[in-house]
Amino acid sequence: MAPHHPQGAGRGSKADKSATTPLRAGIVGAGVAGASCAGALAAAGWDVDVFEKARGPGGRLSTRRMEPGWATLGSPFVSARRDPFRSQLREWVRQDWLTPVRGNVWQGRASASWTRAQLQNHARPLVGPSHIVRHLLGTARLHTRTRVAALQPRTLILEDGRILGDYDCVICSVPTPQAIPMLRALPHLRERLDAVRYRPIWSFLMRLENGPAADVVKFDDHLLDLAVRQTASPDLWAVYSSHAFAENYLEASLEEASTRAASALMGLLGLPWPVEVEASHLWRYALPENPAGGFWLGDRENRVALIGDGIAGAGVERAWESGLRLAQALIQSREELAV
Repeated sequence: MAPHHPQGAGRGSKADKSATTPLRAGIVGAGVAGASCAGALAAAGWDVDVFEKARGPGGRLSTRRMEPGWATLGSPFVSARRDPFRSQLREWVRQDWLTPVRGNVWQGRASASWTRAQLQNHARPLVGPSHIVRHLLGTARLHTRTRVAALQPRTLILEDGRILGDYDCVICSVPTPQAIPMLRALPHLRERLDAVRYRPIWSFLMRLENGPAADVVKFDDHLLDLAVRQTASPDLWAVYSSHAFAENYLEASLEEASTRAASALMGLLGLPWPVEVEASHLWRYALPENPAGGFWLGDRENRVALIGDGIAGAGVERAWESGLRLAQALIQSREELAV
């Protein structure tokens, strides 16, 4: 099958490229890392395609539409430790997309005691988190519900058999256990991911009547870790399990995991009435324990690069910087790409 171009336009060979010919990138995954990279490249004049298997962008910042408003089962906060991401976070706060977490944070459990806690340099979304990821994408083209089966030199092969070739760089931003099967033709990169391991988290949306008078609750417990009141629906809470809970219920059904988590929440909050679970999600690759290191990995000869938390480590900040750092390296070298 001949290589297909998403825009339907052919491309000349590398020798034909002029200074005005846009370079092309194909990116797998529209989470924070992929969107950050795509937007930066597009802003520099690159022609960028982003392929996302889900219905929309976001990854761990995806948004779930609710009635009314929205909620998130993904990352409850965005935190910044240093520039340049600290400046980016401040800009999102100025745009009223995020608000700093200040006060009204409880820690403990009802059977013992509650104390006031703090979350330094953390912000909560005031808009659906996927809105922020769409903003990061800029003018890059997003192809949703499109699964990529394999990465090859300068080429993406889709699950439906289409071959998208002649990219100047192809970039994979998905969790490493999902990336490894795509890299059979690229053993140099695949081998560098073999040791990366992740820990899971279950997250739930639970509706509480007369819940705690807090916005965030940090539990002293081995089953549940955190509960966060949802901005758009104050009686709806996102509840996050511990890693140990998720590992114990890794292969459990949604019903079984939800029932156990709801029971645990009732006990921790001292609630005498049942808790309604409206949604559940298992983040099988929530926390990379031993990321590969650095901000990105590259195969310069084959024009393939890897970004994301399996490389750079956990958190929105590291994902954002992973994508940005690779984009900057690519932009700095037009003819001889820095991968």
